[in-house]
Order: sequence, then C-alpha cells, then structure tokens
Amino acid sequence: MQNRRPNSVRFFAAAALAVAMLGSVCARVSAQRYSFRQYTQGLGNLNITAIQQDRTGYLWVGTQNGLYRYDGSQFQRFGASQGMPDRIIDNLYVSQDGTLWVGTTAGVYFERKDGQFAQVKLPVPLNEFTHPTGTTFASGKNDEVVTVSTSHGVVLRKRGPDDWTAEPLNLQGAFIWSVLYGPDGSLWYGCDKELCRLKDGHTTLMRTVLGLPEEQWLTMMVARDGNIWMRSNQHILELSPDGSRADMRDLPGKPVAESYPLLAEDSQGRILTSQLSSIALWEKDHWRFVTERNGISSFEVQGLFVDREGSIWMGVVGHGLERWVGEDSWEAYTEADGLQDNLIWSSIRDNQGRLWIGTETGLSFIPAGSNTAKAWHLPGTQISRAGSLELGPDGAIWLGSMAGSLTRIDAKNLSGRMMKMPAVYGLLADGPNRMWIATVTGLYAIDPSDANARPEPVVSSAFPKGSMRFTSMSKDLKGQLWATSDHGIFKLDTTGWHAIDAGGFGTRPDIIAADWKGNLWVAGPSQDLMKLRVDGTKVVSAEHIGHPPLMSEGIVALRVDRRGRLWVGEDAGVTVYDGQMWRSFTQDDGLIWNDTDSFAIYEDRDGSMWIGTSAGLSHLIKPENALAGSPPPPAISQVSFGLTEVTDGGSVKWSSNAPLTVSMALLSFKDTQDIGIRYRLVGEQDSAWENTRELTVHFRHLLPGNYRFEVEAVNAAGSSVSPRASFSFRIAPLWWQNVYLQRGLGVLCLVLAVWAWRRRVGQLMRQKRQLEEAVRDRTKDLEKEKTELVRTREQMRHFAEHDGLTGLWNHRIIVERLRGEVDRSMRDGSPLAVILADLDYFKQINDAMGHVYGDMTLRETAALFQKVVRSYDWVGRYGGEEFLLILPGSSIDAARDRAEQLRKILENAVIGEGDRKFSVTASFGVAAGFPTNYEEMIQIADAALYRAKNSGRNRVVATEIKPNVISISQAAG
Repeated sequence: MQNRRPNSVRFFAAAALAVAMLGSVCARVSAQRYSFRQYTQGLGNLNITAIQQDRTGYLWVGTQNGLYRYDGSQFQRFGASQGMPDRIIDNLYVSQDGTLWVGTTAGVYFERKDGQFAQVKLPVPLNEFTHPTGTTFASGKNDEVVTVSTSHGVVLRKRGPDDWTAEPLNLQGAFIWSVLYGPDGSLWYGCDKELCRLKDGHTTLMRTVLGLPEEQWLTMMVARDGNIWMRSNQHILELSPDGSRADMRDLPGKPVAESYPLLAEDSQGRILTSQLSSIALWEKDHWRFVTERNGISSFEVQGLFVDREGSIWMGVVGHGLERWVGEDSWEAYTEADGLQDNLIWSSIRDNQGRLWIGTETGLSFIPAGSNTAKAWHLPGTQISRAGSLELGPDGAIWLGSMAGSLTRIDAKNLSGRMMKMPAVYGLLADGPNRMWIATVTGLYAIDPSDANARPEPVVSSAFPKGSMRFTSMSKDLKGQLWATSDHGIFKLDTTGWHAIDAGGFGTRPDIIAADWKGNLWVAGPSQDLMKLRVDGTKVVSAEHIGHPPLMSEGIVALRVDRRGRLWVGEDAGVTVYDGQMWRSFTQDDGLIWNDTDSFAIYEDRDGSMWIGTSAGLSHLIKPENALAGSPPPPAISQVSFGLTEVTDGGSVKWSSNAPLTVSMALLSFKDTQDIGIRYRLVGEQDSAWENTRELTVHFRHLLPGNYRFEVEAVNAAGSSVSPRASFSFRIAPLWWQNVYLQRGLGVLCLVLAVWAWRRRVGQLMRQKRQLEEAVRDRTKDLEKEKTELVRTREQMRHFAEHDGLTGLWNHRIIVERLRGEVDRSMRDGSPLAVILADLDYFKQINDAMGHVYGDMTLRETAALFQKVVRSYDWVGRYGGEEFLLILPGSSIDAARDRAEQLRKILENAVIGEGDRKFSVTASFGVAAGFPTNYEEMIQIADAALYRAKNSGRNRVVATEIKPNVISISQAAG
C-alpha cells in the first residue's frame, strides 16, 4: 500500500456510503452502549496501519511514520537506534517460530533475540517490492515465511539464530494481493482478480471452481474451526478447510467498496470485519453491527486485531488506537436509549420481563426483548428521585421516592396509585403480606397483597422515641431482618425488634447487607466498610476493610448476590468479594462511569448485575466470566548488572558497586487498575517476597553466585493472580575472589597482623569519622524527609476536606460543620441558619457550552459566595451544582437578606470572556431558627429550595424553625 493517509475524497466518499448503508445497517444494530477506550498519548503518528502481539505479550503498532510497542502502560518508539527506519509500516506478522516481522516501505525487517531489528536483503529491487493492503505474510513452517508484494513473492528461510535469507517465489499473476497457508498446507493467494491455490507444486485457479466473483482478495485468515475467511473491497468469503466449498458472507445491503478490508476473530470464535466507522461480528448466521450509536468513534476503522486476552483493538483513521472495553461483557443504557435521566437510583425486573429503572427525574422501563427504554407516567403526578423499587407478591411494581411518595404500579395495565410518604430510602418485600418501607422519619409496613392498603408506621419498644431515619434493610438466610438507622442497627426476629449493641466498635452505618456466612457488611459516609459478627444482639467482632482492596472510602451501595458474592458500589467504581479475593471494575473494564449511586446495585434473574451510576446504567452480563481468569505473568523486559545487560541463563562479571536492575511489564491490557507485582531473588543472597506497584526493582551489593529472580502479578489485597515468571543468571567472581586464593591470603594476613595492627587502627579511626559524618548527613536527610512528609500530609488533609473544583469545603466536611453548629445552637440557645443554593438550568450550560464552562460557572459562583459571607460563616459544595452555607447566629430575617444578597450578586455577575459571556441565576432555600438536628435542618432547607425551584427559580424561599411551628416566606428575583 503506497498511501494510507485519509483525504477529503475518501471522507466524502465515506459520508455518501454511510448514507447509502443507513437503512440496511440500522436494523442490525443493537441499541446498547458499550465502552471504548482511546490510546493516543505516546503515539507520534495517529494513522494506524497494523496491529500485532508478539509471543511475550507486547502489543506492536505500525503507523504511517514508524513502529511502536505498548506494554500496558506506555508506548515505546522503535526507530533508527533499534534498527528500524522511520517509514510507513505496511504490515506486522508473527511467524510460527515467534519472530516478529515488519513490512515497511523501506523493506522487510525482523526482530532479533536481543530486541533489535535487522533487515532481510530481498532478491528484488526495493522500489519493486511494495506491500499491498491486506495479508502479505504467511508461515507454514518454523523456519520459513512467505511474503508478497504487488508483483513478487519471496520465501524467507531461517539458516540460524537471527539469520534469515530471501529467495524468489514464483506465483501466478501479474499482481499478488495476499497470501495464506491453509490447514492442509496449501498456499492460497490473491492473484489479479482470481483466487489461486498452490498445492503439491501445482497452481489452481479457484474462482471458476468455486463460482466466485472477479475480485482482488486482499485479506485472508484461518479461523479456529479451520475454515478460511477472505475479504475483498466488496465481498466476504468463507471456505471449508479443504477449499471444496465456498459460502459468500457479504455484509447486508448494497455492496460497497471498503477502503480497509479487515478480518479478525474474537475470543468467542466470531469473525470481525469493518465497514467505515463500524465493525461487524459474524454470529453463526448473520452479521451484528457495532456503530457510533453503541459508543464507537465516528472515524473510519483501518486496523482490527484481537489480543490473547480477547480485547478487540481498532486503528482509527487519524485518531490512534481504540479498544473495546469489556466486549460483550458490559453494556450500558443512557438518556440516548430512552432513559429519563442519566442519574440512576434503582432497577428491578418484573414478572413480564420488563426492566424498571428509577432515575433522578422519573421512572422508565425497558420492555422484554427491547433495548429502548420508555417513560412511565402517572397522570396528575410528578415522579422524581425514584430511589427504591420492589416487586409485590402479585407482581405489582412498588416505587419509593426520595421526594416523598410510595407508588404501586399494576403489572398488567401499568396503572398506578400514589401515596404520600416521607422520603423513602428502601423497600423490602417480606413474604406475601408484608413489605417494609425505610423512610426519613421512621420504618413503615404495608400489606402489598391488598390493593387498597396504606403504609402504617412500625412501633416497637426497641426504637427510641421520636422520628428516626431508616436507610437500608437486608434479610439473612435465617429470615431475620436487619435495618440501619440514625440510632444504629436493629434486628427483627421471631420475638420482635431488637437494638444491636455495637460495643466499642462504634458502628453507625447507612447501608447493610447480610451474606451467606452470617456476616453483616455495613458502611456509610461516616465510616469505612466493616464486616461484623453479631451474637444475639451484640457485635462481637468487626473487621475494617479499607483501601486497598477497596478503591475508595466513598461507599454508597452494598449487595450480596445469589452466589454469595459481595458487591460494593463506590465513587470510584465497583469492587466484588467472592470470599477469597477482591476484584474491582472501573471504566477501564467497561463500567460506563466510576461514580456509582446509592443503593443502585441489582442482581437480575439470570445472575447478571445492573449498576446505576451518575452517567447511566451499566449491565455486567456475565459476572462469572468477568471475575474468572488471571492476567499473564509479568514480562521481564530487561535485566542489567551495572551497565552490562544480562540474558536469561547468562553470566556477568562481578563488580562491587554494580546494582542489579530488573525492568518488567504487566502485559495485560485490561483489569490492571488494582494489579501490582510480588518479587524475590533466590540464590547466594536470598531476599524475602516484596509487594510493589513499581515495575523496576534494584538489588545492591550482590555477591558472586547463581541467582534466580521470580515475579508474579498480585491483586490489591496482595494475593497472587498470575503464573510465576523467572529469570536465572550467574554473577561470576573475579580472579581474586577464588576460594583457595582467599584462604592463602588469609594465612598471609595472619602473619602480617601485628605489622598491620597500627595501620588498621588508623583506618578504623578514619572510618569512624567517616561513619559519624555519614550519620550526620543521614540525620539531615531524615529531618528533611520528615519536613516533606509533614507538608505532604497537610496537602492530603486539604485535598480530603475540600472540593477539587471550587476549593470549598466538600460534602463530608460541610455536613460535619453543620452538625457541630447545630450542637452549639442547642447548647447556647442561639439561632442558626443554613442556605441551600442550586444553580438554575445548570445542565443547559453544560449541554450548550460544554463542561469547561460548566466548571467555570461553579468556580465563579463559589468565589462570589466566599466574598460575601462573614469570616465565621461556612460555605461548602453540597453536591453537583448545589452549595450549602451555614450562618451561625443568624435569624430568619438576616439569613433571608443574606440569601437575597447572594441571589442579586450572582444574577448580576458576568461569567466567561470574549464572545462567550453569560450570566447565571440560582434558587435559594433558607432554614433558620432553633433546629434540633442537622438532618432536619437540611431537609427543611431542601424543601424550601424545592419550592423556590417550583415557583419559577431565581428566588429565595425561607422557612423559620420554631418549636412545633415552621413559617415560610418567599422572595422572588
């Protein structure tokens, strides 16, 4: 191929072709969204011409301006210093003996054992040897490789290590497009517009024999079932292993000329090919397309490869590499698929196969067999904050809203009945005649079998007097119900409700899950994950689980599935514990977004898992497959002793100051976010196993002798997850390190001991002074390190307490400050006010101007608020575009005036610069007076904010808190 660079002609042709194909393709495209990761950093050229993986596991990428190697963390360029010219890479190929071959516009190269590249002298002039687009290398023997150009065939023969020669190969045809060895050893090749087969020294023209169209067959491959697949610009062909039967497998719709006729086979045995910016998968009897609607980029695919772990890699015209993350294991649904909101709170499947999805702004469902969501509405009502879903014994769908309602949906006609409730946090069906409802003011129960029943509060002597927030519920294998609340954990058994004594373990969780082994897993915003053992009504043991193996302390959801695995939803992804090992999933694995939502993990009837995030709903289709398997062992890429490189099984001369340096690579291109290594050195000087995430390790002051370096991959918990790799070598002693010579020198030293005593004493004194100087220097270094450590710790504390975007106090800290101010107000009898502000139409700013201006709006708003408040007021980012202001000692009038002042200042502020200036408004909810607890105060302010939003936005609504009296006032902008 002379030029793979995209141009305007190709672009417009591709656009016209896409329009022509639209009708035929859309019917075969699934609506789910998949995750694709782009790789551009480190690539000097983003036009990918070839992708290949060597036997070690490195991924090689050919571009229009050089060759690159990817080790899972970075791309390394191979240029002139490694023997490779900076030219267009036409093809990459790994032969049967494991040699990596590179076809370039400057000739044919191979990788030597030392990692350098060497050129093979061809029997034809270089200007007559040009690799076409397609399959131009083939290998039928360990010591033989065939390569072709547009007009020549060449046999490459191995004469010895790193020694290859080239001989001409006479092939029929004026133009040779491709070459492939079939399962029976015959050589297939595209010749002119024919398909040629060379077997037993005789060439057969197969086009007429098989009834094929006149085509230039450019790409060929042998599938794992032995069938041979071929592709031209317009047609796709499948041949039986012996070549006696041919079936056309053309893509549906009108035949079109494909610029990059690619073929590959995935880990499930499906054939992959490309069509413009889409890829197609052959699923037994039809093609399934993955297009831009599914999340793939909109640029034309010019490279296609499946690595040994099953990851699908694509070269995208002008945009580098793209990898299909979690191929067919993960899918996702967003607003683009019909959901009412991307902020997902809950999901459940009903008896008719519909998947119900609760979002921030409404309720949706996906009908059985469909991939498109529909909105569910109840006439005359507004569904929002659909945080809990449960099935009743009659199949009815129950919805609990955190906005304050309980709704029963008839599964047959989808009619609904809504009942006003305090904010609902959880629903749990408990037999045919009882459903538990956890709310902000207490625990309720309802008979779900009675269509006219209403929730009744649960009264028990175990509960303290007054309202109490219940947040989560779980049933264990004994049928006992466990519930978390503001006052700790409660248990319901056959004798009634009981308060659980936490003892000295100090548990105050918001979420709870009971596993098969009788453990209680609990977590919350004020504590990390804990595994509890309860005997009767008392916690007898508690194990804290931190980071690692978890990815974050922000735990928002817990779920034990039917196989007994614990699923932990975090603000950095999802972590699974199977009783032995911890395994994490993030966007690198296929999760649509790392920020999971509260109580948003659901196990479907088929064992698949649905995970709600703030950017959509993820579906892990086969968890057992995602959790199975292990990464390959780390690759030992380079070992050096001082400046001398060491080979496996080799020897190097000892040197006193030469360190042993071992460089490694984790050649797994997926699931690497929680993988490290464990290593040791065995031999003359053994070392213990050490765990690290560094891929370069050092050993100093090694003695002569035989050594073996061992390394294996480990997960975040330190458990081995891969086979062990090893590297053996010998450090040879110098002549004076000979044992017999050392004994003779020892005798001589004894004879000369008296003479040397005085000199030795002087040496010891000098060494003592040197040691003292070294100790002083080291003491200074330690003091410097201590100072740096203190500074780093202060920085970490700042980052843990402040919002990274606005610099305000983060959610956790501002809530803690409010709790303290409420306690002070109650002690001192002084008034306290809070202002909850929410930017109006903030999503429209993000949608219209982009997230850069959305972030700018949040920063400017935060700066304005900080300028206006008093020095002892508190300002924090409560979440998203919400801000929480705490005004100690402020009355309702002062707080209302302060909120009105903030509203006017924000309304008059100008954000942006140049021709991208705009203004923004906010709605303010004020609660002031004499609160009894901080949650009540936030709820009152949130309710006032809600009224401000519903009253037209850009206004202030204030609520005064008095004993048994709440008064409301409103100020409009």
